[in-house]
Amino acid sequence: MNDTLLKKFLKFSYGSWVGLVIGLITTMLTTRLLAPEAFGKASLFELFLRVGMILTIFGADQAFVRFFYEEKPDKRGALFYNSLRIPIVTTFLMVFLVILFYKPITVFLIGEESLQMAIILSFGVICQLLLRFGQLVIRMQQKGNLYSLLQAFQKVFNLLLIVFFFYLIGAKYEVLIFSNVITLLLLVIIAAFLGKEFWSIKNVKIKDSKHSKRDIIKFGLPFVLSIFISWLFDAFDKIAIRQWSTHDELGLYSAAARLVALVMVLKTTFATYWTPIAYEKFENNPEDKEFFRNIAIIVSFFMFLVAIISIGGKDFIIILLGSDYKEAANIMPFLVFMPVLYTLSLTTMMGINFYKKTKWHIFIAGISCCVNIFANWFLVPNYGAMGASIATAFSYIIFFILRTQISLKYYKVKYPLIRIYLMIIVLSGYGTFSIITDSISQNLLAGLIPFAILILMYLKDIKKLWEMRRSLNRVIK
Repeated sequence: MNDTLLKKFLKFSYGSWVGLVIGLITTMLTTRLLAPEAFGKASLFELFLRVGMILTIFGADQAFVRFFYEEKPDKRGALFYNSLRIPIVTTFLMVFLVILFYKPITVFLIGEESLQMAIILSFGVICQLLLRFGQLVIRMQQKGNLYSLLQAFQKVFNLLLIVFFFYLIGAKYEVLIFSNVITLLLLVIIAAFLGKEFWSIKNVKIKDSKHSKRDIIKFGLPFVLSIFISWLFDAFDKIAIRQWSTHDELGLYSAAARLVALVMVLKTTFATYWTPIAYEKFENNPEDKEFFRNIAIIVSFFMFLVAIISIGGKDFIIILLGSDYKEAANIMPFLVFMPVLYTLSLTTMMGINFYKKTKWHIFIAGISCCVNIFANWFLVPNYGAMGASIATAFSYIIFFILRTQISLKYYKVKYPLIRIYLMIIVLSGYGTFSIITDSISQNLLAGLIPFAILILMYLKDIKKLWEMRRSLNRVIK
């Protein structure tokens, strides 16, 4: 690997940025074609797809990532199939349960009984599982260009299929569901083709791989409960809105989530790019803690900067969504906390994974989830989607603190934590003001305050890192 860190990041990220542009076009189109209620139903469907994959994948994806570089290159195909065997079995069990209990499931998701939607949901779970492993094959080989192409294809296919189904069946929530599932199928086919050396059946016959199915289960099993709790942590805001509010409110909330697409792109891209880099760096030189500190400084600075810009520009972005979604602008400011703090935690929690203390993830996710459930129970009945966004922000602050402090027990790095905590407070104040004020100009001017504070706190380190950028770029070869 002769690429610099920046080049690697760009390879993994350009698909996300292309996807962002296409995604904004898709959002502009769909918010004008479909009512908020349709958005709400489709978002619950997507939510169930994710929980289906979490429960069926059985933590095997995490084991595949962890053991990939420990396995000999010619044995990685065997690791791939060993990792995939258990999820295939659990997926068929999930499909059976979805079809068996399709009535209560579909009533909760779309407000009516539908065997057709249950079948489509089951098919979507299967596609989601296969796509997850297909993406991991490309990601762990650090083929950034191919990974980005796959992301771009996802947005293009989704946009074209939304237009197709709109003209075919009209302005119904099924438009978003059908386009989503068929997009997943097309991506599975492409990913399997791009990673065909891993998908080859001959890999099934390889018996002497370093990591057995038992090793995969042992490592991945703690992630099942952890990731499910994490899903509940991420998803309970939508569940709470569905339970204590309406599909319309849920649609507005989902639209507000689209407004933080810029920050979400950075979160997804960095998570994809950072994980294999961090593991490889630790394997080669675990004592180079300055590298991890520098990454944390860079990421925290840019994530806070993007968050400030996102909150400041929310009233301009909302124009793209149409008049039916204007209330989504005031839901957005606190939703920014989720991708910001999750991305920051990726740089500060690696000690837990480096030393394979994965059981801590269950504790962290459990505490954060309990906070989220209580906060949503307290806020959503009275404040609807806005209350859900505030509850999400508060619970993610707890999530970041727990991840960071527990990681430091095993891998002590001098992260810029005081500055990060101060910026969280500043950003909270700005988000609150942005909700209260009706003036676009006042919101923009107020954004200069957190921007100035951010520059002052990070100026010294940014100058230092700029001066040593060449050595930082060469740190992984």
